[in-house]
Amino acid sequence: MPKWYERMKEYLQEKKGKRGIENLVIFLILGVIIIIVASSFFSEGEKQKKDAEAIQTIKLTSNKPVDELQDFEKRLEQILSEIEGAGNVKVMVTGDSDGEVVHAYNDSEESKLQEEQNDTGIRSQSNEKRVERELVFMDGETGGRVPVVTQKFKPEVKGVVVVADGAGSSTVRQNILNAVEALTGIPTHRIQVLKRK
Repeated sequence: MPKWYERMKEYLQEKKGKRGIENLVIFLILGVIIIIVASSFFSEGEKQKKDAEAIQTIKLTSNKPVDELQDFEKRLEQILSEIEGAGNVKVMVTGDSDGEVVHAYNDSEESKLQEEQNDTGIRSQSNEKRVERELVFMDGETGGRVPVVTQKFKPEVKGVVVVADGAGSSTVRQNILNAVEALTGIPTHRIQVLKRK
């Protein structure tokens, strides 16, 4: 037997009667309090872990398209600044939407067909269909679970504004306009090329 058990047994034998029972009740109350406090710490840890998973999921589904637009702006700035006479170039791209992310689902379908005949000989059929759809998760980089993405649609470019040092020259402006049109596929009336102040 453990030493603590033997000590408690000796202590209770010394304090027979009401005093021993009172002490036993105090020990039990202290034990219950310790269990409650310990369980609250564990539940807080689980809650923080679930919150981190939710944040990671939100980042995955909502911030990625915005990052793609910003990446596209940077790449466009780099290529346009290489045009002869363009000089320092700044680009802003606006999107028609934030893009779209398609998640993977486990689909299960159950169909049940029942035929019944009443006393008069009339037959009736009933068809029950049950569809279940469950989001598929995988382990994320931080150890949490994130939804599996099957497809990503890039945001559609709505308009582009280019501010360049060399945009005062009509040749440079036309070269920038042609380059942006070729890279984005949008018509020239949605592209503005302006001279930098």
